[in-house]
Amino acid sequence: MGHIKGYDYELLEEVLRVEDYSTYVKWQDIFKNENKLIVEVGCGNGHFLNSSASEDKTSNFIGIDIKYKRLVRCREKQVKQNNKNVIWVWGEAFITLNNLFKDSSVYMIFMPFPDPWPKRRHHKHRLFKKEFIDLFYKKLVNSGFFIFITDFYDYYEESFSLIKSDKRFELITPDEFQQYDITASYFGEKWRNDNRTFYSFFIRKK
Repeated sequence: MGHIKGYDYELLEEVLRVEDYSTYVKWQDIFKNENKLIVEVGCGNGHFLNSSASEDKTSNFIGIDIKYKRLVRCREKQVKQNNKNVIWVWGEAFITLNNLFKDSSVYMIFMPFPDPWPKRRHHKHRLFKKEFIDLFYKKLVNSGFFIFITDFYDYYEESFSLIKSDKRFELITPDEFQQYDITASYFGEKWRNDNRTFYSFFIRKK
């Protein structure tokens, strides 16, 4: 059995906690610039966001996750790669987006491999539903982007059925996002090694 690295919880000192904020965060003050905001909902162990932040120094990246041990791993990668343009938030995704971000402030939102809650009786816990669509519509800037990817076809089908008839968005091709490897995450690598099929959609706010 391989050795599992312990957790340096002092790394969480640089992580924002959603419950510590009663109003919107002034992201430009934290990042010390007004670069566009790119948000990952469910940032896992930080593979994707740290990789993206290393490649794109002209954007500010914000990762949201509800599990603090994952955020320790995110911070480890951030420190190792010396990424100054990443901030992590410990909190539930819907509450974090709603409470910490002003309307029309986010350029792009990634939602890679969300928990599919596969049992039918648990579908009510899925994040992607009409209320969540209404929320990220408000938070995106005009012509802002939302990207969804999953290995669970039922969740994709349910989510896509909601979005394809929503006149507030237009479906676009993934060509515009070649600089971002949306499968470069803990679960993306895991499921790719298992030869699973990925399902995704890319949308732009009108």
